[in-house]
Amino acid sequence: MPIDYSKYPPGWKETVERIILRAKNRCEICGLKNHSIVYSVKYYIRNEDRYSWRCIWFRDKRDAERESLGSKIKKVYVILTVAHLDHDEENWNVKDDRLKAMCQACHLRYDAKEKYRRVIEKSKKLWRERNK
Repeated sequence: MPIDYSKYPPGWKETVERIILRAKNRCEICGLKNHSIVYSVKYYIRNEDRYSWRCIWFRDKRDAERESLGSKIKKVYVILTVAHLDHDEENWNVKDDRLKAMCQACHLRYDAKEKYRRVIEKSKKLWRERNK
């Protein structure tokens, strides 16, 4: 998904470059190098009492082939992004120590609970408005 730079402070592109340089061009969570290739395998797994699809990334294609269990293997181009550790994208005065370079998988995983919380909060608000 393309970034909407209007939602970010002036100079955000320079901030991103600075944070990625600080991280030595690697994800600060899993260590994947920016612009590298990984291989994604989709699994249907049980999580507690329900099943869901999960993608697992492999750095080596042979590992992906061995573990794929016949599933399709997808080539993924790794792109580093910069995550707000406090989940406050509107904080334009955020300090560098509250930003972290992450690959897209780690960034999505990091933001998942907060995004879920926001969806629930929004749906509760809509429900309250409809039921006044």
